[in-house]
Amino acid sequence: MLNKTWWLTIGVISASVVLSFILKFLFDPFFLPRLSITLSLIISIGASSGLLIFAFKPVKKQIIGLIISQEKYKEITNLLEKTKREIEEKNIMLRQKTETLTTLNRISKAMISTVDLNKVLGLISEAVQKDLNFDRIIIFLVDDSTLVPKNGTGINEAELGKLKISLKDKNNFIVKTIIEAKPNIISSIEDELLPANFTELYKNINSGLLATVPLLTKEKVTGLLLVDNIKSQRKIEEKDVRTLAVFTNQAGLAIENARLFEIEENFADELKKQIEIAKEELQHAQKELIKSERLSALGEMSAIVAHEVRNPMASIRASAQWIGEKIPKDDPNRKYTGYIIEESDRLERVVKDILTFSRDSTPQVEPTDINKLIEDVLYFLQPEIESAQVRLLKHLKETISMIKIDPALIRQVLLNVIQNGLHFMANMERKELKVTTIQDVNNVVVEISDTGPGIPEENIKKIFEPFFTTKPSGTGLGLAVSNRIIESHKGRIEVESRLGHGATFKIILPG
Repeated sequence: MLNKTWWLTIGVISASVVLSFILKFLFDPFFLPRLSITLSLIISIGASSGLLIFAFKPVKKQIIGLIISQEKYKEITNLLEKTKREIEEKNIMLRQKTETLTTLNRISKAMISTVDLNKVLGLISEAVQKDLNFDRIIIFLVDDSTLVPKNGTGINEAELGKLKISLKDKNNFIVKTIIEAKPNIISSIEDELLPANFTELYKNINSGLLATVPLLTKEKVTGLLLVDNIKSQRKIEEKDVRTLAVFTNQAGLAIENARLFEIEENFADELKKQIEIAKEELQHAQKELIKSERLSALGEMSAIVAHEVRNPMASIRASAQWIGEKIPKDDPNRKYTGYIIEESDRLERVVKDILTFSRDSTPQVEPTDINKLIEDVLYFLQPEIESAQVRLLKHLKETISMIKIDPALIRQVLLNVIQNGLHFMANMERKELKVTTIQDVNNVVVEISDTGPGIPEENIKKIFEPFFTTKPSGTGLGLAVSNRIIESHKGRIEVESRLGHGATFKIILPG
């Protein structure tokens, strides 16, 4: 096209020159030479111009088309450059997402590879700090109605232990995250309520540097991830939280698996422990059953023997008493009848204890003033207390209420315990008997303390066993009978003792 235009232009110019010479030749006879030249030039230029205008119409169209094409080309070029930039940006985003997914996949494999809860939490914390680029991380797990900090990076253990949060405190932003079950970037601490124990940790934090993300397992919130950039001051953006949320979905499953394994392992250990305890208790129960059967047989036999011995002993005592009355007072043989009477009385007490222990002591309860009952017992024992030179201290609570007991049986218990204390204080320098009554919400307690030698620790569990005694002439049934009586009242006897300082018997009765 350019070649044609070039040759057409040259042709028109050449034709114009030839036309000007022809016109000059024709005009010379009629006009002056200068005028003929001028006219010939004007006519040739006009002709050539018309010819050029006519000839260049298609060229003009082509030029306009070229201009339009050039503008379209520029638009297409700009569009291609914009598309190229967008593709490059998308490629960068894809590379970042690929790297993030690769990282998350690597971390997920590492988390799944262990069922140790502490290791899983450590992996999560390390990954969030290094791979997801956060300064500090605290992992909380829900334990009943409390959020307990289980792991932290960028925070020392002493501070971590102070960060427990009650789920009942629904006003602070951390608990709100648990309730709403969605991530949250804290735009301003002033706008959000901070838990009281977090004030020191986040006192200087700026807006947009703190975020919370729930740990979800099967649509259930099992914990929370608290992250901040308080050191780097890098703003936490929505994309950071989205990436973290993707990560916490995997983390929540790993934590739940580890916790389930821990529960199962603990359950197995606890089950094994309980089996061992049950085995020991069964063996102990078996021994107690054998012992109980033996004691039952012994009790029946003792009751029969005691019953058969009682009448002959009464005859022996009466005979000895009658003989004693016939022997002169100055006769040295009179003392032997005294020995017979004393030993007969002792045997009578033994028989009485055996019969009391062997028979069923079902209490005949009635409302009783325990203070008055104690006063009666102490009055009865007054001569014995005075002869033993024992100082008596009474601290009886005046407002104590009436309780339902069998007065005769409880009287026997009080006599046994007090007489035991008097016996063991016989050779002590300090002789002091203290009787105290106390009432709490459910029980009435009678404390009887002495300043005797005390009870060795190995004997404390044996003193209520039948026939166990440290007295030279004891039967070993007094405390055993007392314990049975108190147990029949749905109560118990507790003993406290310090060697060289005495013992305290606590008789606890339902109030």
